[in-house]
Amino acid sequence: MKNLIALLALTLSTLAQATAIDWPLSYEGKSSNAFIWDKRAKPLIETRLPGKFSREVLTGLGGPAEPVFVVDKRYVSVSACEAHACPFKGFFWIDTQTGQGLGANIIDGELRLGSNSLSAQQIPAPARRALIDWMSANDVTPVSVEFIDRAGASASMDAAQFKPTARFEPAADGPSYDCKAAATKVEKNICADPALAKQDLALAKLVKELRQGHDTVDARNQLRDFQRKWLKERDATCAAAADINACLGKQYQTQNDRLMNWIPAH
Repeated sequence: MKNLIALLALTLSTLAQATAIDWPLSYEGKSSNAFIWDKRAKPLIETRLPGKFSREVLTGLGGPAEPVFVVDKRYVSVSACEAHACPFKGFFWIDTQTGQGLGANIIDGELRLGSNSLSAQQIPAPARRALIDWMSANDVTPVSVEFIDRAGASASMDAAQFKPTARFEPAADGPSYDCKAAATKVEKNICADPALAKQDLALAKLVKELRQGHDTVDARNQLRDFQRKWLKERDATCAAAADINACLGKQYQTQNDRLMNWIPAH
């Protein structure tokens, strides 16, 4: 009888996972907090991920939020970090057409993956891409990877499969971009002036901090557009200035003050 009940539970779980589910699509661009507060979120994650691991992922999704991303009107990824312990980050991905899900958490470079319907050898390309994009956005690179299956068994995976694409890393004294690629007079002047280079890097860091502090796609897009508009204004104002460096210094200070008081429109 116990075996029959266990088999029935397994069958029902498998059928649930194979069912198309579209309600997560409604959270596109919204905060992952809004998603996780939906009463359907917890059972969704619990049925897609191994028992103990699902609870760990839910913990990681319970803190400071990030936007919910949707790709091809089908693949949904949700991420956040554990309250008061942001180095511990949680991630959940689901294919709304097949019902297959993948969970992840990472801390100190140790990436753990888990799924009730996928295996270490069968992680879909869209899930892998979403996972790598998530880690890249959070500046984390896995040094080890462990996969947990529905039975709770774990297996090691090659961390290189999940390594984000290498990006330009600015020097400690700036600027935020590669001076070898500097093309305009303004960019070259910033590279040649240590004080301006530091201002440029400091402003870029501020923009990144502000971006990560907003948990909707709309707010992040508004910030991006605000900064891009300023860059155009900076170049237009200072390119022909009599003292281009003084002009740039003032521009950076003004934009820093604006960003410190910037809030997205609702």
